Amino acid sequence: MPDDEYMLFCCNDVEHPCEFRVQAKTKEETMEHAKAHMAMEHGMEEIPKETERKMEESIKPVKVKE
Repeated sequence: MPDDEYMLFCCNDVEHPCEFRVQAKTKEETMEHAKAHMAMEHGMEEIPKETERKMEESIKPVKVKE
């Protein structure tokens, strides 16, 4: 089977230590899940611009075998 590409966010790249990881088909969907996590687990109802920038920069494409 061919590999599919997903976008991966690891919270540990932004908030240390945190083991939360999410992968989704698009960067936008990945950011939605990451922002929800930041609100629920880190109390960030409003994410500072600098943190949001770090979050976006930390999202990387990964290959996943289907």
